[in-house]
Amino acid sequence: MPTFFNLADHPIDRYITPTAAHDLVEQILAGKPGLFPITGQSGTGKTTTLFMIAYRLWQQGHPILVLSSDRTVLEDAFLFPPEWKLQWVEPSEQAWLEAVNDAIDHPEMALVIDQLSGENEAAIKQTAGAGHWVLTCIDTPFVGIDVLYNLRAWGFTPSEILTLVSGIFSQMLLPRLCEDCKQLAPATLEETRLIYPDRPTAQELWREVGCSVCHNTGIGGRLQYGRCAIFEVLQIDPEVHPQLIHYLEHDRLFPLPSQKHFTLRDASRELVKQGRVGIQTYRREILQNPLLRLQHLWEQEQLRANHIQGLFGRFVTQQLVDRLMSQPDFDRIIEGERRYVTCFFCDVRGFTAWAEQSSPHHIFWVLNQYFREIIDIVFHYEGTIDKFIGDSIMVVFGAPIAQTDQELRAVNCAIAIQRKVAEINQQHAIRIQIGIGINSGEVIAGCLGSDLRMDYTILGDVVNTAARLESAAQAQQILIGKTTYQAVQERVECHVIGQLILKGKTDTFETFEVIY
Repeated sequence: MPTFFNLADHPIDRYITPTAAHDLVEQILAGKPGLFPITGQSGTGKTTTLFMIAYRLWQQGHPILVLSSDRTVLEDAFLFPPEWKLQWVEPSEQAWLEAVNDAIDHPEMALVIDQLSGENEAAIKQTAGAGHWVLTCIDTPFVGIDVLYNLRAWGFTPSEILTLVSGIFSQMLLPRLCEDCKQLAPATLEETRLIYPDRPTAQELWREVGCSVCHNTGIGGRLQYGRCAIFEVLQIDPEVHPQLIHYLEHDRLFPLPSQKHFTLRDASRELVKQGRVGIQTYRREILQNPLLRLQHLWEQEQLRANHIQGLFGRFVTQQLVDRLMSQPDFDRIIEGERRYVTCFFCDVRGFTAWAEQSSPHHIFWVLNQYFREIIDIVFHYEGTIDKFIGDSIMVVFGAPIAQTDQELRAVNCAIAIQRKVAEINQQHAIRIQIGIGINSGEVIAGCLGSDLRMDYTILGDVVNTAARLESAAQAQQILIGKTTYQAVQERVECHVIGQLILKGKTDTFETFEVIY
């Protein structure tokens, strides 16, 4: 007697884990009926999943018609509910079209077809187009969103895919961790971030230690031999249509909402966290499996983009952030490099005396208005705001993106700030005056801090001298060093101040004033 797989004994929420994958399947089944393929390579258990999802549809009130050209599927493998209708179909296109005609007349009926083939492709399109659930298996190495290409190879047009397909369920198998020897042990930071991408420190992870039961591999074991399934689930509805159209027409995929797409990477990480798969196995699959590797690389690119946005998004324009992300030497920019830059400090004059006579609310309200205007001007000239120091702002030109006209940008930016401050002063009873110092030269530029907080900045005598020039500047005055002057003298009117003694400097410093 054959051993049947009794669907009633295997609830879908215990079989399809973690919960996020199961919930997305339920979300698809609660949506618009259509084609719902279960995909994966041969021998991964797709047919079992197919009938378990069909069983869930039946529990929701849909009559089930199982169609197959393989009698063993209908008679020898599964114990189906007696209410299900089972029908063998001759392997020809005409026989399949005739078989689905009866179902089309029953609006609630769901069709379960064990395997997509050349004979039943037209019948599947016709039934899904008539508003029925059609569940079928596709033997393919593609998973998730890449199955769309596979469907196109079967003759589905992009329009048909978006109209007819309601969801895609894919599965693969990973070697199971040996229960007899597995250990929760310290991992490297690199390993930790494979499972917890945002963790700043190394964690403990499950490892394949090895024992006599599993033949010292760490895989299998006395209690749990074999493999465990990982799943990818994609819901296709109008919310994701724009991304999928772009993907099908231009081979470029934008990130999909997490509530519509549960990935193999997500599933396999959960198995590591639960101790069902070891970190060495996960890492090996990342390196060897092209699907998991691509998902991992895509995530790393997203994390890199978020990292750039976090480091620079507050201090430069979005256009500069986008240009930074395309820089081939980005790692060198972050880690530190020598750069020629132009740095200026901008400081409010008479702030302390004014602050003593004003309320905190009024102080911050006025300063925020000024800073808002100053920041807009800095961004207009594509400067980088390095930091705020009380009522002072440090701005850099030439880093992190090189600028051939950085000195002129800096001076024009300073002039625009002084003019804007004068304009604002006409609208306020309390007048604020600004002093600005500018200097150019070579610095060390890069990111300083820790995993908890890191900022991009520049270091060097050029910075210190710019700060000293700002301290020496009077209200409404712009002082620049000789290097900056030599770069802008033909474009900006200046006059010589002479040799100044700057605080903290033993030698005098040749200084010029910008006339505006």
